[in-house]
Amino acid sequence: MGYNSCFDIIGPIMVGPSSSHTAGAVWIGRAVFELLGEAPDRVEITLYDSFAETYQGHGTDKALLGGLLGFDTEDVRIKHAYDHAEEINLIHTFILEESCPEFNHPNVAIIKAEKGNKILEVGGASVGGGLSQIFRINNIKVEFTISTNEDLKKVVKYKNA
Repeated sequence: MGYNSCFDIIGPIMVGPSSSHTAGAVWIGRAVFELLGEAPDRVEITLYDSFAETYQGHGTDKALLGGLLGFDTEDVRIKHAYDHAEEINLIHTFILEESCPEFNHPNVAIIKAEKGNKILEVGGASVGGGLSQIFRINNIKVEFTISTNEDLKKVVKYKNA
């Protein structure tokens, strides 16, 4: 993973407390939002390793939900993501696991999402400094790095291919 400047290491403007556990998690959820074109009706979020151990304390749960709702990393609504999810009847379940068998990183989330008759599964890892890597969409291995809204265009381009 290459960095272009010191700001890649420091991380993005974001709702805290952690660029890895919050900002990176927003991008994983946001990738699902972009692929569906809207917030899902139902999600099952499996968290691995460090994400599973600290997801509530570091706000990973709220960040993932915020991304699934289409929020950006600096959106203060992330703090109340559970309330916003409830407002649109987004049913969500968190499953906690040890290590992820398909991607070796401590901050991995795999999201199974449903919207109407659409079913989508996305695997992503928050790799530090607010960067996320999407490593799987459904059963297809991919490699997208996301740290800005501009990067999300790669995900949308994949969706339209």
